[in-house]
Amino acid sequence: MPSSLSSERGFRGHIAELDGLRAYGSMIVLLNHFWPKSLSIAIWHLGQMGWIAMDSFFVLSGFLITGILIDSRNKPDYYRTYYRRRALRIFPLYYVVLALLIFQIRFRHGGVEYKYLIAHWGSPAWFLFYLGNIKTAIANSWTHVLGFSPLWSLQIEEQFYLLFPFAVRWLRLENLRRLLLAAVCISPIVRVLFYLWHPGNPFLQYVLLPSRFDGLALGGLIAIRYRMGPWKIPKIALPVVGVALLGIACAGSVLSTPTRLDEAWSSPFNRLAGYSISSAGCACLILWLIQNRGAAYTAWLRLAPVQYVGKISYGIYLLHLIALGTINGLGKHFSFLAAPGLPRFFALIFLSIGYASVSWYLLERPLLRLKDRVSRPRGVPEPVAEATLA
Repeated sequence: MPSSLSSERGFRGHIAELDGLRAYGSMIVLLNHFWPKSLSIAIWHLGQMGWIAMDSFFVLSGFLITGILIDSRNKPDYYRTYYRRRALRIFPLYYVVLALLIFQIRFRHGGVEYKYLIAHWGSPAWFLFYLGNIKTAIANSWTHVLGFSPLWSLQIEEQFYLLFPFAVRWLRLENLRRLLLAAVCISPIVRVLFYLWHPGNPFLQYVLLPSRFDGLALGGLIAIRYRMGPWKIPKIALPVVGVALLGIACAGSVLSTPTRLDEAWSSPFNRLAGYSISSAGCACLILWLIQNRGAAYTAWLRLAPVQYVGKISYGIYLLHLIALGTINGLGKHFSFLAAPGLPRFFALIFLSIGYASVSWYLLERPLLRLKDRVSRPRGVPEPVAEATLA
């Protein structure tokens, strides 16, 4: 592959490698939540780097959404089309999961879990308005309810999706680029200020949009740069720099939490610098995949099973802890599902994929078809690479 690609060839159309990246990121999240430490300490360590997968999702979302918005910002139905398409893609499964979780804790065992949540964390109504990440930072804790905790990253992205279209619509491309560059620089400063203000609250850095805007902004900068013409980058630079940055992020996490790697995401290193370093490494990786789409050495990202997992990754992310609750319940009757080991681990993986597959075929895919039919004006092509966006 040449190191210089035209903007048209470099980013337009469905980019299968990005679906593959999303699939592998989802698997790391599942390792983080499901893999028992007793089976393999090396694989468990890999799972504890799951917070890096979240950074890759933020960079990817920033790239895709910025591109979609830029390519449609001069159209008269810009806001209507964008918000309708986002709502049809994101809201249905999110609110189905939220309704299931609230119904379960409200009516099971006389509502004991619901009362405990209200007393020790707060109302689940925060999640209804995509503000659960803010309440998590205020409470300085996750909720005790399985299924709520993954929603923080979706709330960061939804807040970004809500606000960013106005900047894209009204700013010149060069000024938009300056805004995103400022965000890359300001986010770590915000994290430092939060750390100085409240060093005992790692959620201020982890789950709030101002603290995590750098990853989204880096993705947006990639999208903008591709639309400014051919981009010459030395072929070896991206993988070398990307691997080095991700290596530094992993090493910093391990060294700053030598006794509690399961809390690596909240280490002082990550709260101050690690998230920015990881986001930059993920940006290098995503840029490398875009520039080398279709190459032989990215074929492992285009394998059919990998593509399928990438396609249903939104459902996997939202439903995998519900699958954990199901397996925990079954473990009361089947001992092999209760004991940490491979049978339980594979049951969790298969059930997570199964739940996500049901969601895909019965809910998400029909709504995607509806989204394309009712939201796109006649004669307007499919937005850039949106098939990869969860």
